[in-house]
Amino acid sequence: MDDLKNLQDALYSIKPLDLTYEEWLNVGMALKDEGLTCDLWDDWSRSDTRYENGVCAKKWDTFSGSGVGVGTIFHYAETYGGWSRSRDLDWDDGIYESDYYRDVLDTEKKPDEQPWEMTLRYIETMYQPDEPVNFVVNSEFQEKRGKWTPIGNGAVRKAKDIIKDLKKYKDIEYAFGTINTEAGAWIRHNPSTGSKDEDVVRFEHVLVESDNLSIEEQKKLLINLKLPITALVDSGGKSVHALVKVQAKDTQEYDQRAKFLFDYLSKHAFIVDNANKNPSRLSRLPGAMRKGNCQTLLATNIGCSSWEDWLDELAGINDDLPPILDFWDQMQDPPQLSPELIGGILREGNKMIITGESKAGKTCLSQELAVCIAEGKPWLGKFKCEQGKVLYMNLEVEEASLFYRFKTIYDANEWKIGTNSHNIHTWNLRGKALPLNKLADKVIRRCRGQNYKLIILDPLYKVQQGDENSAEAISLFCNSLDRIAHETGAAIVYDHHHPKGSSGDRKIIDRGSGSGVFARDADAICDLSFLSPSKELLEVVGSQIQSGEKPMQIAFVLRDFKDVEPINIWFKFPVHHVDSANLLEGAPLEGSKEDYLSRSSKRTAESERREAIRRLFNACEQNGIASIAEMIAYANGDPSEASIRRYIKEFDDEYEIFKRGFIRKSVNSFTS
Repeated sequence: MDDLKNLQDALYSIKPLDLTYEEWLNVGMALKDEGLTCDLWDDWSRSDTRYENGVCAKKWDTFSGSGVGVGTIFHYAETYGGWSRSRDLDWDDGIYESDYYRDVLDTEKKPDEQPWEMTLRYIETMYQPDEPVNFVVNSEFQEKRGKWTPIGNGAVRKAKDIIKDLKKYKDIEYAFGTINTEAGAWIRHNPSTGSKDEDVVRFEHVLVESDNLSIEEQKKLLINLKLPITALVDSGGKSVHALVKVQAKDTQEYDQRAKFLFDYLSKHAFIVDNANKNPSRLSRLPGAMRKGNCQTLLATNIGCSSWEDWLDELAGINDDLPPILDFWDQMQDPPQLSPELIGGILREGNKMIITGESKAGKTCLSQELAVCIAEGKPWLGKFKCEQGKVLYMNLEVEEASLFYRFKTIYDANEWKIGTNSHNIHTWNLRGKALPLNKLADKVIRRCRGQNYKLIILDPLYKVQQGDENSAEAISLFCNSLDRIAHETGAAIVYDHHHPKGSSGDRKIIDRGSGSGVFARDADAICDLSFLSPSKELLEVVGSQIQSGEKPMQIAFVLRDFKDVEPINIWFKFPVHHVDSANLLEGAPLEGSKEDYLSRSSKRTAESERREAIRRLFNACEQNGIASIAEMIAYANGDPSEASIRRYIKEFDDEYEIFKRGFIRKSVNSFTS
């Protein structure tokens, strides 16, 4: 079944005029969350007499992470449009009478259990003894809604005190107070000192309920899907309440897990009441009577034992991992290497990270690569590019600026802007970016059928989730990149920054900021670093370079190809070109040890510099350690303080900094 067609059929079965303003907004939020365009929402909305041109687009821009999924559209279609799914609910939906379902009901059935015993079992299961339990027994009847609703902020008691009273008096009202048996009673399913989200002390459970299926269908779904349910409660009305373990550490993680759970359920025919997603929500108190029916505790601790175990269960059920291969069998039909997209640098479907300092032209270099792929021209005039379509995901630069950069790159290379420029597609997401784990599905959907050779993501930090220094967070991020590459077949190139401070003495693989997972995950690293040519060199070559050109070096670390020597280049916004005249030969990287030494005001011989630091160390040494401050005072300006500190760094084979302000002989020293 085509999921998009199914969604469109559901959408157009609804008349916008039948929806409230809030429901109309929910439709827009759901479409955006699914990665669809505003045009679809706008086109559907036009049949409404209230339609105003431009309003949809204006509202669309305000939607961000609403938590409303496409299950809402299916629910409205079934409620207002008379629409039904084009297939019967089946095994994948969980609505069948499995052995597991029957076993759970048989095991959990307690026909002789008294209401107070049911309440006791619920409290002991849901709360720790010293935790606060908030409950509501006061209610009022709302004529418009035709139902009883809780009033007030409720009362708070410790779980152990409620348990004590239930065991002593064997009556629910001794523990909770007088209950209106027409209305029933409510309890907050997370321990809480009050009625607000900020009063919750442990973010353990999410309330799952639906009013759109029969009681029996709800029970079958909730049990068969093996959700990590701590308590399953018959509300005494038309729904079943499942208290599902999400075991979140804070509100942010709670919201993320609740959204994931609700989205999953909506895809399995269980349309969840989105009003239940907040942690301070009230659910029904088992053991209380409601209109002649008992709010019954149906089961406790069923399904998976924890949230993590449930995720593992999902991974097992939906295991789409590749098979384990026999090497001999492979030898009979060897797999083919992916074609080279950038000759000697990167294959199709692989990943390359471009690292560099601020204003080194990372975006420009990415755009130059995009143009070279689109035109089939060699990148940097050296690396052959396979011609094809490129998607440029622009997360930082204004749309107009990006356009004129592309045009300037064409002009600077004297390349005609012809039909090949159709190969460059830009997706301007400045101000619209989402974490990559949320954006990945939308990227894959937009790229479907486009046959992109390359997707450029610029810059990485705009869609990075979690702390960039966390190996775990960055591993998850890189997995999202892998999924995009796998699903689209395109190579992925992404830009990343150097950390603050000098990177000149670092290995290429360590120059990118944050966790080393960034660099070690990529199939190729392309690093941009500034060079620091001497004043004398710049004076010699000054007539041969253009005003404003910056001397730089591009270096590579490659997984699939032999090493490539670093390339000296000149950068004048927005184009990099190779130093074909070798004017920069021998120039050190900015901030490197070589650069540091070359800038010394005194061009003394190495032997003289080494002898000077030995003399000072020996004069000030006590018990094998010398104070740098005493060495500076002893020198009295010859050599200078800056020179002394520079010599200590230069001769790290003979001296090492013992602790702040002190040096000693290095263990690697060959001299006395």
